[in-house]
Amino acid sequence: MTTLGNPATAPAGVVAIVRLRTAPPDAIRTALEDAGVPALEITLTTPGAEAAIARWRAAGGAAAVGAGTVRTPDEARRAVRAGAQFLVTPTTSAAVLETAGEAGVPVLCGALTPTEIDTAWRLGAAAVKVFPVDAVGGPAYVRAVQAPLPDIPLVPTGGVDAAAARSYAALGCHAVGVGGHLVSDRVTATGDFDGLRARAAALTGAWQAGAAQHAGGTP
Repeated sequence: MTTLGNPATAPAGVVAIVRLRTAPPDAIRTALEDAGVPALEITLTTPGAEAAIARWRAAGGAAAVGAGTVRTPDEARRAVRAGAQFLVTPTTSAAVLETAGEAGVPVLCGALTPTEIDTAWRLGAAAVKVFPVDAVGGPAYVRAVQAPLPDIPLVPTGGVDAAAARSYAALGCHAVGVGGHLVSDRVTATGDFDGLRARAAALTGAWQAGAAQHAGGTP
């Protein structure tokens, strides 16, 4: 028996990916939330990720806080204990999806090919992270995948900037995952949180413009 995901529980819009070589400062959360970013993903490869998830959840901001690069059931359980409101995986893992399902936490499940995307959805992904989308054609690839799989909410991830975010929103994608274009080690090294806020605002604005274009029937 298949189990289909519930897109209503998946973060929509811009998902900011926080992948750093050092523990993430709280100023990153503040800048992203100020810019209207609705979801913050802290990858478990980032030092102090679980502590940051717990701290950012406790801050009570408007953005959902989740854990990324979740590859094993143990990592899923640790992230949930830290307070993650959603999980993001780089690959399709039935064990991770089952563990998250038992905890009632939605998963943006990584996949690339049509077979992988359909499999992730049927295993219970709340939405499917198409990664690395920039390596296989970007919006053109997503448009091709949507034709046979129109019911699956897609989250293109990889090489997403403001222009790409608008294109994906215009195609009717559920969300986009944005990493290095927003949060990088340079931001933490220089303390350029105003620049981060400006880039995040441009991205959310581009997404909203694309979503309005899609709503108007002009992808």
